[in-house]
Amino acid sequence: MRILKVIHAWESESRGGTEVHAADVGRALGARGHQVGVFSRTARPGRPEYEVKTDAHGKIGITWVNNTFRDAPSFSWTYRNEAIHAGFEREIEEFEPDLVHIHHLTGLSTTIIEAVKARGLPCVVTLHDFWTCCPRGQRMMKDLHLCEDLDRTRCYSCLGGMWPHMFPDQESEPQVVNNRGEVSPRNLAEWDRHMAYILNLCDAIIVPSVHHRERMLEIPLDPGRVIAVPHGLDHAPFSDEPRPLAPVRSIGFIGTVIPVKGVHVLIEAFLAMKRRDLKLEIFGEIRTHHDDLHYESRLRERIESASNITLRGAYEPEDVPGILKQIDVLVVPSLWWESFCLTIREGQLAGVPVLASDLGAMREALDGEQDGILFRAGDPVDLREKLGRIVEDDEYRAQYMNRGQNVRSMSDYVEELEEIYSECVRISRARRGDLVVAKPFFADDTQPAVDLQSIQLSAVPWDDIAVSMSQKGSAAFAVQTRLPSGEVPSLGLGVTVTGGGKEVGRLDLSVDLAPLGAALQGGHEEGEGGPEVPADQPAVVSESPEPAPEAEPAPSTEPAEPTERPRKRRRKSRSRRDDPKPAPPPQQQRERRETDAETAGTSDSPVVRRMVVEPSVRVRRHSVSAESTVRSETLPEGGLPTRRWDVGQRLKTRRISASSTGA
Repeated sequence: MRILKVIHAWESESRGGTEVHAADVGRALGARGHQVGVFSRTARPGRPEYEVKTDAHGKIGITWVNNTFRDAPSFSWTYRNEAIHAGFEREIEEFEPDLVHIHHLTGLSTTIIEAVKARGLPCVVTLHDFWTCCPRGQRMMKDLHLCEDLDRTRCYSCLGGMWPHMFPDQESEPQVVNNRGEVSPRNLAEWDRHMAYILNLCDAIIVPSVHHRERMLEIPLDPGRVIAVPHGLDHAPFSDEPRPLAPVRSIGFIGTVIPVKGVHVLIEAFLAMKRRDLKLEIFGEIRTHHDDLHYESRLRERIESASNITLRGAYEPEDVPGILKQIDVLVVPSLWWESFCLTIREGQLAGVPVLASDLGAMREALDGEQDGILFRAGDPVDLREKLGRIVEDDEYRAQYMNRGQNVRSMSDYVEELEEIYSECVRISRARRGDLVVAKPFFADDTQPAVDLQSIQLSAVPWDDIAVSMSQKGSAAFAVQTRLPSGEVPSLGLGVTVTGGGKEVGRLDLSVDLAPLGAALQGGHEEGEGGPEVPADQPAVVSESPEPAPEAEPAPSTEPAEPTERPRKRRRKSRSRRDDPKPAPPPQQQRERRETDAETAGTSDSPVVRRMVVEPSVRVRRHSVSAESTVRSETLPEGGLPTRRWDVGQRLKTRRISASSTGA
């Protein structure tokens, strides 16, 4: 099988658990005879933006696309990028995969999934964190409190610290109802709708823990397609010999040093132990994390006077077995839920006793407290007490050593992954006749806004103004318009999109026309245009007089019978024209009759100024539509799955027992 993997960074440029797992799986699939390719983002400030290059790592070919976020005009641009989408389109045409497996799309474009499913290819996505429901990735606020619920009003202010130009004052962002029925800032409601849509396009969504699966089902996904499959690890680099019981001399941390990993909690607990005979070694690169730019300086300031705490810096994945031989106790103090926690499994394979925060997937990794010790997340006092006991009590510590037999092997994982791939091929074929994928939409945030400032309502040629709409896909839409009047000087347009009998989207536009007339009149220098017209006059005079239409008789107190008949005949005659124009609204009819009355009997013919939009002015339009001949049902964006997915034999979560791990 030809398998194309998509990821935000490959192992050669980043050392996170996601990257390590994807690379290990890629090599294992290659060893089993599959052809593996990779489409990955790179971030090289010295190279042209969106530059594409290719190289190979062993038997795996990699295509890199450069994205440094140097031109990020809007929030939607961060997850729907037209240039990256085009690069992936070329890659998929050249590689010709049988299946696409996506590991992460941050820094790329979520529309990649639309490109895959538009071709009818099987698509699998592994969710390694919470990025598809939290743009920060970990469902944690800046103050390191977990988001137990998805409150988009709170999210807006949280994200404002990362991207202040994308999330300005919240009062400036319209509030709408999102796909969970909650009032939400519009840009985040669009994020929710779009993420649910593209994830529901996938044939399978793999999550590495049951806890992560439960959290992901808080957004509208098909539960039959979200499956918990714990990652596998290569056991070979770790010694088969049991680790002997020995006094504790070194306590260690391994991983990226960022606030959500809780290294500061471990430092506080260790300092509180006041054990000069012990040392704390922290292995990992210290990075800035989102809008927290001073985490490293705070850590260094805290340990400045502690000679037995060492920041060891970055390491390579292949160094981990050797590092674990140097430490006697491994601590994983993460403050976020973790989706799998690779470090815990590596510690278990090395025979090291593990202490971890009692949160999310970390509890699953330790099987409650069968394979390790749990402490209250973010609580240095509880951690200090647990560390004290495991250091002092040899018998207690021995219970949690050499627990690697419960860690799943990579060979077992890849074997199950092949079964998932086969099932997804079957599901994809079954959906091919019914699933219609909309063409990706990319907002053009570089287009200039139309800058019109004033116009007189009576001068607008309403008969010549039309609204044009197109439709793609089988979703239905309804249009409501509001023409201006003297009381309400604005033009309104409302579009409601429905699919499956439910409203799935709405667009409301309102243009205030009251202040636009002065700008048009002010565009003429004195003596160059027609005569000025008083503000209260309903007709406007322009430079180029046009022949006046036949004037209607002025209103009279005499019986209207002689004049009404000709008017009816004229209206009837007009209705038979090849290009009929709609009748003006009642208010406009009154204004026209008044104008005719004022000009009747005069020698000067009234003329009309027409509003002309210069060709250079680009007006942004929103298209919503579908071919009338399309009979297949369109998947509603953000909607729940429907009967089209009932293809039998749903994918199930598999419980992995110790006897089947192959360890």
